[in-house]
Amino acid sequence: MSTTTDTQPKASRRERQKDETRRDLARIALELATERGLADVRVPEIAAAAGVSTRTFNNYFPSKEAAIAWPAMLRFTRMAELLRARPAGEPLGEALVATVGELYESRPRTATATSWMSKFRVLAATEPAVRAEYLRLSDAGEQMLAGAIAERAGVGENELRPKVLAAMVVGAERAAIRHWMNNTDRKAPLVETVEAALREALKEVVK
Repeated sequence: MSTTTDTQPKASRRERQKDETRRDLARIALELATERGLADVRVPEIAAAAGVSTRTFNNYFPSKEAAIAWPAMLRFTRMAELLRARPAGEPLGEALVATVGELYESRPRTATATSWMSKFRVLAATEPAVRAEYLRLSDAGEQMLAGAIAERAGVGENELRPKVLAAMVVGAERAAIRHWMNNTDRKAPLVETVEAALREALKEVVK
């Protein structure tokens, strides 16, 4: 969720309820698909489990795959917001590392969060439709991050450098998560592994 400032009014109760419904639908879709397999889950079942109608589900998501992958876009939106909020004088590379680190720190470090990530990764790896939706959202999210980088760097959105940096951030985080999840001897928290990967990828940028 974005922070509230004097120029950003608090979300209305209706908006908060819509956010909660969207999150519930995404969570339930993932849980059911993990338990049964994607092919054996129907949209009406997801809607019923969330206590809403199928029509309501369709107002939020065009498909069950979109519901499952939606949190990925939420993360990119938050990442762009955090980058824009970093101190103006902070070097770009450091701002990118701190932004992603803050994204992890701002979420509760619970077994539930880790379990969700694990379930989603397995499903995305085994279900082509989920992976395709995830990649579509990742592409859109990467462009969103590139826009925030361009703003911070004071260059145009069509410049190559912001796009390259955004791709480096996304790729480094993805590699770090994969490495951390596959490593049974985890001596460091996930956030530290991600930050180390980002620093390696951005070592020519981080000064």
